[in-house]
Amino acid sequence: MPEIIDTNLNTTVEVEQLPRGDMLYQILVGIGIASGLALLWTMESMRNVMFRALNAMHLPSRRRRRGAAFPAGQPRS
Repeated sequence: MPEIIDTNLNTTVEVEQLPRGDMLYQILVGIGIASGLALLWTMESMRNVMFRALNAMHLPSRRRRRGAAFPAGQPRS
């Protein structure tokens, strides 16, 4: 049978304050991460808009020419 452990122990919590330089650095790191994620989200939404517009236009693909084994203008030997 599992042992019952009391989780309501009286413990003191000590909060250590960051120095001003470290706090500013952490804030700038958070802003950088948030900006990067916002940029990625914006690029993804623009990609979706472009693909939906291309899909709505129903443009057929270009005709492909057959590939030649030899460059143009040179005789086969």
